[in-house]
Amino acid sequence: MATVLSVPNSFTAGGNIIVSEVNTNYNTIVTWATTTPKLSTTGSLTTIGGSLSVTQQASFSDKIYLEGSSADSQKIQFEGSSVDANDLTLVATNPTANRTITFPDATGDVALTTTVIPKSIIDAKGDLIAGTAADTAGRLAVGTNNYVLTADSGESTGLKWAAAADPTWENANNILTNSVFN
Repeated sequence: MATVLSVPNSFTAGGNIIVSEVNTNYNTIVTWATTTPKLSTTGSLTTIGGSLSVTQQASFSDKIYLEGSSADSQKIQFEGSSVDANDLTLVATNPTANRTITFPDATGDVALTTTVIPKSIIDAKGDLIAGTAADTAGRLAVGTNNYVLTADSGESTGLKWAAAADPTWENANNILTNSVFN
């Protein structure tokens, strides 16, 4: 059970500290500091001015609530294994309604908008996604009925829709090429 600090005497900032009052509080303060202290009782609000530094694991039973003067001031920041100028910061834009972002129960990387193909690239039924350069996706619009997809290095996607070539008969080898059977 966590020890709740109960100070029998009150101290006022900027006021005198009387030795007898310090001695009266000493045992309570030492016990609180060396056990599992509670800052407040259930349902109470504890306000900490300035910065709170937690050097061990912090455990929360409900939610972490961030409130600030702007969405930019409400962030979770990770320093990493070495204290330097490089941090990872989680920031949410100013919400206009209640929103929920759910992470799946799976191990893996979170895809960023720069690493996924946006749904907006598809405009119509039959559109295809094709590479247009290294790590770059493009859209090839649906082709005309009865056209076939053909490789063409002159096109931005390297592909194009083209009319099927007329079948040809290669008499020397008895091979029928470019043919479609219905």
